[in-house]
Amino acid sequence: MPTNSKNKNCDINIMIRGIGGQGVKLAGTIIGQAAITDGRSAVQSTKYGSAITGGETRSEIKVSTKKIIYPRITDIDVYVALTLDDLENYFESLIYITANEVAKKIPKAIKEKIILAPMIAIAEEVGSMKATNMVLLGILNQLFDLASPEAFIQAIKSLTAERFHEVNIKAFKKGSALDLKKHNSEDILLLADVCRVKE
Repeated sequence: MPTNSKNKNCDINIMIRGIGGQGVKLAGTIIGQAAITDGRSAVQSTKYGSAITGGETRSEIKVSTKKIIYPRITDIDVYVALTLDDLENYFESLIYITANEVAKKIPKAIKEKIILAPMIAIAEEVGSMKATNMVLLGILNQLFDLASPEAFIQAIKSLTAERFHEVNIKAFKKGSALDLKKHNSEDILLLADVCRVKE
C-alpha cells in the first residue's frame, strides 16, 4: 500500500483492466517509461487478450521514488476499469477510476471511492476513440503525479507511430487539464492524495 505522508517516499500500484484493442498494455508501458525518464523506478506486468476475441487485457504498474525491491503488485492502490464487466468484477483497491460512459451501473461497495471522467467523449472530441487510453494517462498523471508532462509526451512519441502523435498528445493534454470537480465530489477526489507520488 502507499506510504505517502509528508517528506516520505512512496510506491503507487495501478491496475488497468480492459479488453484487447483498448491500449491497456501501451498505457502501462508509457507510464513506466515516463517515470523512469524522470528518475523514478517502475515495473509493469501484463496479461493480454486478443482484440479479435475480446479477451481480457490487464496491465499492472508500480511506480516508486525509490528502488523497487519486489516487482509484483500485492495490493492495488488505483484500479482502472475500461469496460462495464471490469467495473462490475472489480479487484479490491483504495481508489477506482472509470469513464462516465462505462459506469452504467456502479457496484454499491465502491460508489464512494470511484472517480469518473468522460474519457471516451474526450477521445472522440480530439479525433479518435482509440485515444481513450491517452486521456486516461492524463487523468492518472493529474491525480497521482507519476511523472512530468514532458516525460509522458516523450514516452508517447517514443512508443506510438508518428501518425498518431498529434491526436495522442492532444488526448493526454486534455486528460491532464480536465476539471475533475465537474464530475466528482471533492471528498472522492481527496482520496487520490493518499496515493499521490511525493518526493
